[in-house]
Amino acid sequence: MTAIAGVVRLDQTPVDRSALERVQAVLAPYGRDAQHRWQQGEAGFVRTLLRTTPEDSMDRQPLHDAESQTVLLFDGRLDNREELARGLGLDAASLARMADSALALGACLRWDTDAPKRMLGDFAIACWQPARRRLWLARDPLGIRPLYWHRHAGAFVFASMPKGLFAWPWVPRALDEAALHDYLCLLPQDGANTLFRDIQCVEPGQVLVLDAGKVTTQRYHDFDARRELRLSSDGEYLEAFREQLDRAVACRLRTTGRVASHLSSGFDSSTIAAIAARQLAGQGKGLLAYTAVPREGYAHPVRRGRHGDESDGARALAARFANIEHVLIRSGGTSPVKGLEAAIERLDSAVRNPCNQVWIHAIEADAAARGAKVLLTGQLGNVSISYTGEQRLPALLAQGRWLTWWREMNALRRRAGHRALGLTALSFGPYVPAALWHALRAWRGKADYGSPTDYSAIHPGFMARMGTRKRAGDLGWDLDYRPWASGRNMRIAMLERVDLGNHFAATQAMGLDMRDPTADVRLIEFGLAVPDSQYLNAGRKRWLLTRLMADVLPPEILNARSKGLQAADWHEGAAADLQGLRDAWQQMAGHPGIAGYLDLEAMGRALENWPEGGWHEGAVTNEYRLKLMRGMSVGTFIRYVDDRN
Repeated sequence: MTAIAGVVRLDQTPVDRSALERVQAVLAPYGRDAQHRWQQGEAGFVRTLLRTTPEDSMDRQPLHDAESQTVLLFDGRLDNREELARGLGLDAASLARMADSALALGACLRWDTDAPKRMLGDFAIACWQPARRRLWLARDPLGIRPLYWHRHAGAFVFASMPKGLFAWPWVPRALDEAALHDYLCLLPQDGANTLFRDIQCVEPGQVLVLDAGKVTTQRYHDFDARRELRLSSDGEYLEAFREQLDRAVACRLRTTGRVASHLSSGFDSSTIAAIAARQLAGQGKGLLAYTAVPREGYAHPVRRGRHGDESDGARALAARFANIEHVLIRSGGTSPVKGLEAAIERLDSAVRNPCNQVWIHAIEADAAARGAKVLLTGQLGNVSISYTGEQRLPALLAQGRWLTWWREMNALRRRAGHRALGLTALSFGPYVPAALWHALRAWRGKADYGSPTDYSAIHPGFMARMGTRKRAGDLGWDLDYRPWASGRNMRIAMLERVDLGNHFAATQAMGLDMRDPTADVRLIEFGLAVPDSQYLNAGRKRWLLTRLMADVLPPEILNARSKGLQAADWHEGAAADLQGLRDAWQQMAGHPGIAGYLDLEAMGRALENWPEGGWHEGAVTNEYRLKLMRGMSVGTFIRYVDDRN
């Protein structure tokens, strides 16, 4: 994996070498193994490399094609090397001597801006064509590799992370108020806008072209909610799913180091870990599997439908594979604000869940120390492999299939323990007018349901100034969180809601390449096209996945009636560092740029009225784990952005 950056001077003045050196220095933590620059005339480029695949040893970026004078920067991993080689007329011997970046250069020389359409994997590209004075940038369809840009009167700059742009003295380092508001309210990202004013991102599945000083963009990939896959039997769907999932895991195991994986008691990470362990065993290799658990003896009751210790299910899965080395990570004694500044520095963003960041960082540090180069995760499993199929209920109503709907309703009550009222709301909610839905919630005593102040430390005055409800509507987001009528539309909206690129890049700074098989674009497109009847059948949720893994996952996972609660003991670390939390709040209260965005008064009251118990009750969770800790993260980020910090 690499971090990339570059500049094209629109005024055609020579590039400042010292500025390129600064860019290289700030991006070096994301590519600790090699750093190189290239510059000529009005253009200059930087690549820092983290070697994680065998082919990375042959990487010689920035790449320069002598005939066309084209310069290429490539960050990522290509999963269809053989297919691309065939298209380029390369034999197996030639391919074996090529880094992914060299293959990407060949694709860009052959197909120009159509090259990303032919690539599979996680990638970001920058291609400079000096003969045309043209630069184009692109990202993979899921945006796993980040890429940012800024247009100045005299120059265009880009970088994998915003900090690579701020190395140029004329790039402003300031908050974007609208983006900060959206972040605090958990609204979808507004197109290319970012948390930094005048800093744009290349959007997932997008090509950006700078030609004759003009910037244009075009999408080369969109997920299709209309496509439906029709196979002849349940068995054919199952075998097609098996092929897709096996391939998604296999192409992410290419590495020079050990492979590690998250392993919770849930379906996503356990499925990925199991398939990876089986495939690695065939290569005579092992898998490091990590489970975050509370301290030994932790006995605080958690809320209904949850379990605070995920080790039983994870341990049962690990015991089924002789090549799994199972590692339990106990980090609950660590304060959520400890290491927060360093995490924000790696992310160039606020940390959305500081409590989980504690164990995530501990796992990454341990995996790197044990020689892992790859860390598998299943972050997008809910929209790909483990979609429950519950949106089949409103779809059945829309299709007029009332008898089937009634049968599924009763089966869900019987098999999964769902309540009739909740299933009725799920079924009819999408078709109820928004005003009536809101009124019904109010009648049931949930008038504030969906208000960002329930889960965010955002200042009410900031919400009023930004017009939160109208802005949410403009972004296509329902703050009342009515159920979706279409499972496909829901999953596509979830895919487009948040840009995860920075989170994957931040793991590079730990010396790891985080890879997500559930984010495989072929797997996601397959899953979207599969009918809902393959996901919800006779009250059996996740039917496609549970059939596939029936003989692989242990009963502790397959038959679980509760869901794991991550960082259940987070409050113990926070309580032990209560003075540290109060000191952090004091720093925020003394900062002139924070009070208008965060409800510091409410955060201060929460710190002064620290609970003695009830840590997993809804009101306490909302006030402390969500509002207070997220507020601490956002306040720390604002201080990070401010040049006065």
